[in-house]
Amino acid sequence: MNAILTLTSKNQLTLPVSFVKELQLIKGSKLIIELSGVNTLILTPTTTSWDTLQGSLSTHPLAKKSTADIIKIAKTNAAKNFLKKF
Repeated sequence: MNAILTLTSKNQLTLPVSFVKELQLIKGSKLIIELSGVNTLILTPTTTSWDTLQGSLSTHPLAKKSTADIIKIAKTNAAKNFLKKF
């Protein structure tokens, strides 16, 4: 599914109805936008509470990381703590 979007003077984009229906989005839904490579944007609906808090925690070092990256960091830290105990 493809579409051409227009950036408004307020830097806003409108998603086509077909995308909104396919993703089952509702008014107020939050999306993560990620720059991938030079000219590719990826929009992903949020699925965790961390994603919805990223705006309010924008000064925290982890705020610029994706949820998947944060999970990897947490697993690594948990493994290190486990190894220290034994």
